[in-house]
Amino acid sequence: MNAIGLISLNPAVENVYFTEIAKRSLEYGLVCYRFTPTNMNPFTHKISGEKFDHQRQVWADSEFPLPPILYDRCFYGDSPVSKASSAIMKWLKSREDLCFLGCGLPNKWELYEKLSSSPLAPYILRTFQANGPKEVLSYLKKQKNILLKPVSGSGGRGIVRITKEKEKISVSMEQQQLVKSSFSSEDRAVQWIGKLLSRDYLMQPFLPLIDQKDRPFDVRVFLQKDSNGAWVERGRGIRAGKPQGILSNLSAGAQTEDYQHWLKTLPPKDRHIVNEEIDDMTKKLPHLLEEMFPPLFELGIDIGIAKDRSIWILDVNSKPGHKVVLETNPDAKEILYAAPLEYAGLLSTKREREAKP
Repeated sequence: MNAIGLISLNPAVENVYFTEIAKRSLEYGLVCYRFTPTNMNPFTHKISGEKFDHQRQVWADSEFPLPPILYDRCFYGDSPVSKASSAIMKWLKSREDLCFLGCGLPNKWELYEKLSSSPLAPYILRTFQANGPKEVLSYLKKQKNILLKPVSGSGGRGIVRITKEKEKISVSMEQQQLVKSSFSSEDRAVQWIGKLLSRDYLMQPFLPLIDQKDRPFDVRVFLQKDSNGAWVERGRGIRAGKPQGILSNLSAGAQTEDYQHWLKTLPPKDRHIVNEEIDDMTKKLPHLLEEMFPPLFELGIDIGIAKDRSIWILDVNSKPGHKVVLETNPDAKEILYAAPLEYAGLLSTKREREAKP
């Protein structure tokens, strides 16, 4: 029987998702394992992880060889373990004997460089690398209201809004709550921004993408490949942040809302145009990305819609969460959990055909 390995840095975070996939794995002829990258013995390449026990419906400790099909759900930070895990995953993805459901996307700057010169460039907000505090302040003087984003990261962590009004410079950050502060002098701002830029950051104009309740919001469109390898939309929903906040990420306390309900709040003449434009964009984007980068399995596309109805691709995530779809379209639950197994079956069949003389 073939095997699939589910990989994450923190099994507890993906516990429900991985367990629901594992419960269905026998139906697809797959033994299901889960592990973290650092669980692999560097000499034997054996893994100390867990195997799903279907009889007891629980995960059980197990030692096993590296499964030939792998599902990467790793999110990296700055810790030594995270950096080591990233290096191991990069090495695993270079091996021709292993098959990943999706190879993931590069960092936000590499993604921007490609998309900003693609047919979807009109939907991409002009973005620059933040190469130092002086450069950030020079850009701020021109724009008055800017956003700084980490080159690598997810969940809205590390995003900062900076505004300039006369001689006053203010910064806002949000995770579970909005934190604001201001600087009485440019020198103080330079010091603060200098510390922030110990990580690589990007800068772009701040867009007031707010709904009728003064909440930052975006449209999350969730795509996956089906059992034939074709891209299909599993669902779309609204992510709405806190009033007067800056983030619409769920990890920052945003909530999910029904897309169709939101669409009906638009004037009738705008509904069709906005919906059709999102449809067209989300059909083209996955194919464009796979022309630029290695193969993908799933995508979460975050789309901003301004009051003038201009539409922007805010972010593209190759390891999206499933909460928006599960909360706004509960009927999609079964297919979401089965999709990785269905696609793994397709990849397995392809590998067997290619291996035949």
